[in-house]
Amino acid sequence: MFIHNQIIDAVQTGKKQFVNTFVTDAKFKAELNKLIDAQATATKTSVEASLAIATALAKNAQDTFKAFVPTSK
Repeated sequence: MFIHNQIIDAVQTGKKQFVNTFVTDAKFKAELNKLIDAQATATKTSVEASLAIATALAKNAQDTFKAFVPTSK
């Protein structure tokens, strides 16, 4: 269920590794790493919101479908 967080973290770790390897200015490196952290936070928030919306939509659709299907007694 939380595989998306692992994928996001893997991508962001790759970005940080790239920055730490190729950027030589310490101040610029620190700012880029802060940007990467902010991107990770924003992406995780966006994914969580999207999953919450999708879950609510599926639940409501299921409940609506159940309301129209006659139950057998």
